[in-house]
Amino acid sequence: MGFIPEITCRRCGNKFSAIHSRCPSCGAPRKQQAGAAPRAADPEGQTGEQPAARPAGSGKRPGGKAAALFSSNTKWQFLFGCILIVLVIVAVIILISASLGPSAKKPVETPEPTVEVTPPPTPTPTPTPTPEPTIPVTSVSISFLGSPLKEFTQRIGADPLQLKADVYPVEAVTTAKLTWRSSDESIITVDETGLVTAVGPGWAEVIAECGGVAASCKVWVPNP
Repeated sequence: MGFIPEITCRRCGNKFSAIHSRCPSCGAPRKQQAGAAPRAADPEGQTGEQPAARPAGSGKRPGGKAAALFSSNTKWQFLFGCILIVLVIVAVIILISASLGPSAKKPVETPEPTVEVTPPPTPTPTPTPTPEPTIPVTSVSISFLGSPLKEFTQRIGADPLQLKADVYPVEAVTTAKLTWRSSDESIITVDETGLVTAVGPGWAEVIAECGGVAASCKVWVPNP
């Protein structure tokens, strides 16, 4: 792979990866490869130990330990390449997610809840009572013990005299109120039932009224 530098062995001439400390083919250390120069041939024919040169044009690698080192180097290169590819893919995914983030996370608009307003109940109007028809009063008269009375004498200290008012028609008293009164209460007094009492000398009138129609009776109270 192009991202790992290669070193040319000064002993056998083969190239190998820089991650190895020795040449996989001949076992020469990498430091010797970087600093030592190849041995020159002895000009005087002196014999010395020369490393066996690899025949030119031979494409086979030696077996044994060198082959095991070559296989281990290939595995490490493959593993490093896979890790690099995975990192590149992860970086691309992160960039795509960051670019699509604002649009993908667009908030969903929640519709506002509809509030139903119930109108207040309409109050039921109170029915107006129908007034009873008023019976008109034709006449009113004052009587005592069933006899019409126009004038009488009442003494001071005597028993009160009970008078009666005769209303015609009789049914008129159901729709009209009958009232009694005295024209001068310093002489006579009259209660709501028509009971007359003498209190002082003089002339006065007892008045009975019903439905706008009135009747009167004169009363004489002598000196005691």
